Amino acid sequence: MDMDVSQYKDLFINEAQEHLEALNQAMVDLEKDPGNPDVLTEIFRSAHTLKGMSATMGFDQLTELSHEMENVLDGLRSGDIEVGTDIVDLLFSCFDMLGSIVSGIAHESGKTVDTKPLIEALRAVYGGSSVSEPIKTKARKAKPPEPASREEQAEPPEEAGEGEDESGAEKTLRLKITLDQDCVLKSVRVFMIFKKLSQIGKVINSRPSIDDLEDENFERSFEVFFSTSESLNAVRKALMTIAEVQGVEVLAYEEGEEEVESQTVETGAQAFEKAETEQPVGDAAAGAAPVRTQSVRVNISRLDNLMNLIGELVINRTRLQEISTSHNIPELKEALAQTVRLTADLQDEVMKTRMVPVEHIFNRFPRMVRDLAKNRAKEVDFSIEGKDIELDRTILDEISDPLMHLLRNAVDHGIDSPEDRETRGKPRRGSIRLVARRDRNYVSIEVCDDGQGVDAEKIFDLAASKGIIGREERRALGGEDVLRLLSTPGFSSAKEVSGVSGRGVGLDVVKNKVESLGGMLFMQSIKGEGTTFAMKLPLTLAIIQALLVNVEEEIYAIPLGVVVETAVISPHEIKSVSDQEVIFLRDETLPLVRLPRLLGETRENGHEAFPVVVVEVAMRNVAIAVDDLMGQQEIVITSLDRFLKVIRGFGGATILGTGEVALILDIPSLLA
Repeated sequence: MDMDVSQYKDLFINEAQEHLEALNQAMVDLEKDPGNPDVLTEIFRSAHTLKGMSATMGFDQLTELSHEMENVLDGLRSGDIEVGTDIVDLLFSCFDMLGSIVSGIAHESGKTVDTKPLIEALRAVYGGSSVSEPIKTKARKAKPPEPASREEQAEPPEEAGEGEDESGAEKTLRLKITLDQDCVLKSVRVFMIFKKLSQIGKVINSRPSIDDLEDENFERSFEVFFSTSESLNAVRKALMTIAEVQGVEVLAYEEGEEEVESQTVETGAQAFEKAETEQPVGDAAAGAAPVRTQSVRVNISRLDNLMNLIGELVINRTRLQEISTSHNIPELKEALAQTVRLTADLQDEVMKTRMVPVEHIFNRFPRMVRDLAKNRAKEVDFSIEGKDIELDRTILDEISDPLMHLLRNAVDHGIDSPEDRETRGKPRRGSIRLVARRDRNYVSIEVCDDGQGVDAEKIFDLAASKGIIGREERRALGGEDVLRLLSTPGFSSAKEVSGVSGRGVGLDVVKNKVESLGGMLFMQSIKGEGTTFAMKLPLTLAIIQALLVNVEEEIYAIPLGVVVETAVISPHEIKSVSDQEVIFLRDETLPLVRLPRLLGETRENGHEAFPVVVVEVAMRNVAIAVDDLMGQQEIVITSLDRFLKVIRGFGGATILGTGEVALILDIPSLLA
């Protein structure tokens, strides 16, 4: 099977990174609960799969380090090695090294890393001597069959069964290979199998054809006609190193004769499951009904292109609706109603294909919080809630760094030292929660800690001492202004510069990134009790609901996510407080901001009643005066040219159904 390894490199890198994230997450859980067999099982499986993938792709450094690491994990699973801080730290170092190697492969840097110190440290733990030598562990009575990861190291059986030829004589075999039921990338596994077979013999033919195998036009099983001088035992052992291979059936075969011998071998997950549960799984798995592939990986650029086409379709749909309102044609209205429904369904389905659970980035942080807390000599319990909440993949990728900043701040600034917490009557261990929840058409992601909270007076005094605010302004500030000061570029409350904080870079980056995504950053803090930072983010950046308003015969769009309500007020309802216009609406005093003035217009609303749009900004409501309300509409966001992005107050543009271009207002930056 002539296939290029490079075509599967991206898939390998994606899978390797997923396994490394799983390893880091599971190791954090294991440190909290050292005796949990389920966590050990998960770690062992991920490590074994990563080793098998690396060996098949020919990445020797990954294979060697994974192999040695796997021996330590086997000792932990069997009880020969105790889970301790030193062991956990060593395995974390291995995960970091594996991540560096995978990153080098992804960027084709050509740089080699020195894995020898880690390998020697791992061998010192389990008492091994050489990678190529069998690893000897303590003898254990009545032990279940060895897991698959160790079978390639075990010595061959004393007596070969019937049909077990010695190596040397060339023979033709017929292999029936069955993949796991939940195997997603079947074509990749087929490639790995053929590559492994080509190393020990020659592939003659396959059933179904190679083209069908590459296109995944088969169920779970396929057959390979294979010529080799190796023993059947060697062939089995070679295939057993590949992940997601459920069973290998070896048939002695000669052309023109019937199948004469059949032996089924448990491999990979099967053997490991048997070692854990002492229950036979081979027969049940073999008798299971074939399951077709239910998912497929698609390049994100294709989804972007598809979303762009949907956006164009929505623009044309809106244009047709405009035409329909000006022409009374029953047939057109009927056809348009059907078109609107179909395009809405199509748009909804395309949007769903881009949605990814926040778990994909949340799982990166337990390891980071654990390492940071240990470095700062703090004790922290970290928990995650709402992992299944979904966000657009583009937004999800962008919020990783802001979340990292907020979590680092929570550990460094929020959580006190264990001694200080005891002095204040709190538990020694602090608590940090990462929470995701749906909020209408937005997703709220919160970082909460039960630390010392933010001392507003201290922040105001520090800002005044640094010249960020004047003494007069200092007296006029309220509690809601703390976040504005904390997110000022260059502002830092850290007493000393460390590897975590103190350089004045952090919250300003977070705030700018969140607002660039069409979201908002909020903060709530109670002195002595804790602090919560919340990022309110739109579900998607492509198509949103907006309120269209008219100012000086120009149309502007306000994202509906920030709109609280609309109202009509009269000039006599406007009052003045400290040189600021305010209105009294629903038992609440709201600052009044005139949009024409913000946009540079000299004319203001006259003596007649005029509409206002109440928006939520920085956890308070503000009334924005406009000339006219034009209704709600679904709009497609188009990014502004890089030369126009420097103009604050605009988050993009859109094409209306009339063909006009309307600017989308970025309310937080406009009111800043």
